[in-house]
Amino acid sequence: MEWIRFNEPYGNEDIFKKAEKMTRNHLFEPETVLEQLTKRFLSLDLYKDSGVPFFMQSGTAALEIMALAMNIQPGDEIIIPSFTYPATANAFLRVGATLVFADIEPDTCNLDPKSVERVINGRTRAIVPIHYGGVTADLHALSNLAASYGAVLLEDAAHCIGAGYEGKPLGTFGSMGALSFHSSKNITAAGWGGCLLVENEEKRNVIEEVIAQGTDRTAFREGRVNAYRWKRLGGEYTMPVHSMAYLEASLENLGLVTDRRCELWHRYHSQLHLLETEGKFALCKVPPNAQINGHIFYLLLKDQKERESLKAYLHERRIEAFTHYEPLHDTVIGESSGRYDGDMPMTMSVAGRILRLPLHMGLHERDVDQVCEGVLSFFVH
Repeated sequence: MEWIRFNEPYGNEDIFKKAEKMTRNHLFEPETVLEQLTKRFLSLDLYKDSGVPFFMQSGTAALEIMALAMNIQPGDEIIIPSFTYPATANAFLRVGATLVFADIEPDTCNLDPKSVERVINGRTRAIVPIHYGGVTADLHALSNLAASYGAVLLEDAAHCIGAGYEGKPLGTFGSMGALSFHSSKNITAAGWGGCLLVENEEKRNVIEEVIAQGTDRTAFREGRVNAYRWKRLGGEYTMPVHSMAYLEASLENLGLVTDRRCELWHRYHSQLHLLETEGKFALCKVPPNAQINGHIFYLLLKDQKERESLKAYLHERRIEAFTHYEPLHDTVIGESSGRYDGDMPMTMSVAGRILRLPLHMGLHERDVDQVCEGVLSFFVH
């Protein structure tokens, strides 16, 4: 029996051919490829009003640029969930911020506004939610908290290509937002890639300087200054041509990919919902007015022992299933880099109980049915 793999990066022969052609024709003309990619991105219904995107080497690079643009000073604090990938923390830690870890909500595994309220203060510069699995965090509550303390909302929307809230794409509610096109995401830029979405024109000028090694080279090219100068910390972050070409070809199918992944997500949910009602495990609760993208389907088991037993049981049936983040506050670097909200009970609980099931474009209905049969048989055997 073939393995049911947890993930397969998205691609097909048509995408490979289009990407190869564009790369061959414009390998040393990145501006041409970038123009086509930007045009494609802004032609998507969900992103047509999102402003000019900045395409980066990775989602991590987009977060690091975001942090550099904040002009962090000693003593500035950044609130992030402990339940996230280290990239969220590294981006702000490397520019000198103090990290403040907040707990998560049980229904979505997203940043809990009540926990944020307990740790926010006058030193807080930004609140940085992730939208776990492409399901929105409580943006209204978090935005209000940020505004009440003179801070900003920044979105780590790494999971979120194709996902929205109230008809608006995740990653565009805050001052800045970062998307990822890693091979594990719904759409990939030939393995790695990211995008930074920026709210206002003034901040876009800052980003342009950061990605031009900290110079105002863009303003010079556009004739707005007579010579370009080094003005701030910066670096080389721009997405390479082959990645831009692959991403441009892939984004043409974003609607198809999102719809299909959501079909598979709902197929899982419909077959496993009964076990949830019986108290066997918990499933993600999608907030009203949220548009999911089918990025992750997970179970929250009773405890870590049961999680590991189910994972092994599925593995015996050639089904890949994986856990996820370790609580960052409970690590050596996390403990030495800031503070956190009490015992962080939900973060600790979720980290030990979560199990992600296979979900990708190569999955068939029969595969989802087989995974669900495996889960069902585990609880009746």
